[in-house]
Amino acid sequence: MNTPSVTVLIRTKNEAQFIGEALRLITHQRRKPDEIIVVDSGSTDATVELVQQWSSVKLMHMPAHEFTFGRSLNLGFQAATSDIVVSISAHAFPTNSDWLANLVQPFANPHVAGVYGKQLPQPDAWPPVRRNYLGYYGEQPLIQSNVNQERDRTFSNANSAIRRSCWEKRPFDELLTAAEDHEWAWAMLRLGYHIVYEPQAGVYHSHNESLLKLSHRSYRETLATNVLNQRELSLARGLINWKNWVIADIKFILTTQPDLKWLLWVPFYRAAEAYGCLRASSWKALVKVKLPVIQVQ
Repeated sequence: MNTPSVTVLIRTKNEAQFIGEALRLITHQRRKPDEIIVVDSGSTDATVELVQQWSSVKLMHMPAHEFTFGRSLNLGFQAATSDIVVSISAHAFPTNSDWLANLVQPFANPHVAGVYGKQLPQPDAWPPVRRNYLGYYGEQPLIQSNVNQERDRTFSNANSAIRRSCWEKRPFDELLTAAEDHEWAWAMLRLGYHIVYEPQAGVYHSHNESLLKLSHRSYRETLATNVLNQRELSLARGLINWKNWVIADIKFILTTQPDLKWLLWVPFYRAAEAYGCLRASSWKALVKVKLPVIQVQ
């Protein structure tokens, strides 16, 4: 079997702090990428200038007002010339030099449409952020094939690889506020393909966000998830989630890094997250978004 060619696709906006290290780690992989594409959506810092220092990197631009996650990905995929397109966040750093080889290896199975890798919290990640990542990403590989199982629709374009021919059959939804990766994986399952989780293809990727940014991201992600699954979150369920998150965070903090500051701060941190979820579940939010029909060609 011929070795598939690989394009690494990076989306950026104001990533000057991270893009240089990300490119360094990607270019030093044991399995070298055949092509690297950066799609920038209106950076106002030094991101573009830093990328331009890498003569081997193809830089593309899209207006900030046109950005959606799906649209920027589709733009990069259209420009890619390889069999496999790897999507990685500009602030996600491969944990070792085998990251790319491990991420691409499952495509030896022709039934695999996409592969996503493990995400580990950055060393400076706040306790609730650390708990989220360590609890979500397991140590065992998974083959996801059940279209009726929501867990099998899990996917993440912060650290993923996709068979380009599968993307050609079903590009990313450009209207969703988030979760374009989950929606695409769902479409692939409906076509009979598999999604693979490969924990050996790990990256460090996490966010320490202000309460405002956390609430906004929670709103955006929950809105997309509600639209995809045609459901909403009740006030009672939101309050239960908040309570469970806080209790789990406190237990995690006490067993890993006792810190009085975080014991006091966690209820407010999770309240901002829960508020974003509840705001996305209001009828005013849901009626603004047309429910998509999962179609395949």
